[in-house]
Amino acid sequence: MNKIQKKVWMLALVVLFIMSAIWITLTYYNQKTQSQYNDVLQRYLSLNEVTVISQQLVTDLNNYLIKPTPDNLEKLDASKKQIHEAKDEIFDLRNEENEFALTNYTNLLESLVETTDRSMMLQSEQEAEGSNEEFSEATRISTYISEMTLTIIDTELKTYERFYRSIIEQSEELKQLGIWLLLLITFVLLLLTYWFSISITKPVQMLTQSANELSKGRFDLEIK
Repeated sequence: MNKIQKKVWMLALVVLFIMSAIWITLTYYNQKTQSQYNDVLQRYLSLNEVTVISQQLVTDLNNYLIKPTPDNLEKLDASKKQIHEAKDEIFDLRNEENEFALTNYTNLLESLVETTDRSMMLQSEQEAEGSNEEFSEATRISTYISEMTLTIIDTELKTYERFYRSIIEQSEELKQLGIWLLLLITFVLLLLTYWFSISITKPVQMLTQSANELSKGRFDLEIK
C-alpha cells in the first residue's frame, strides 16, 4: 500500500511540475511582451505630454502678460518647470534612430523657455512691443513643437512597426507552443499512466498466479 501511495504522489508531482513549467513559460513571454508594449506606449504618452505642456506655457504667458499678478506668475513658473521635466524625459527616449530629431526637439523646448523669459523681462521693462514680439515667437515655437511631435510619433510608429509584427509572431509561436505542449503532456501522461497501471496490476497478477499454483499443491513455490 505504501508503494502505491508513493507512485500516486510521484504521478501527481510530475503533473504539477509540467503544469508549473507551462505556467512559468507563458507568464514569462506574456510579461516580456507587456513590458515592451508599455515602453512603447510610454514613449508616445511622453511626446504627447510635451505638446500639452508647451501649449499650456503659452497660455500661462499670455495670462501673465495681460495680468501680471503673483498667481499668474506662479502658474507660469510651474509650466516652465514642467517643460524642464519633460525635456529630461525626452532625453531618456533617445536612440540611434531618433537622436538627431530628439536633440532638435529638446532645443526647441529650451528656446520656448528662453523666449518666455525674454517676454517676461521686456514686460517688466515696460517694453510692450518687444514683449508681444517674443510672445508671438513663443506661440510659433509651441506650434512647431506640436507639428514636430506628430512627426516624431510617426517616425516612432515606423520604427516600432517591427515590434508590433514581433508581437503577432510571438502570439503565433505561443499558440504553436501550447499545441506542442498539450501533445507532449498527453503523451507523457499516457506513458506515466501505463507505467503506473502496470506497476499495480503486475504484482496482483503474480499474486493470483502464485495462488493458483498453491491451489495445485505446489507449496514449495516462493511468493514475493
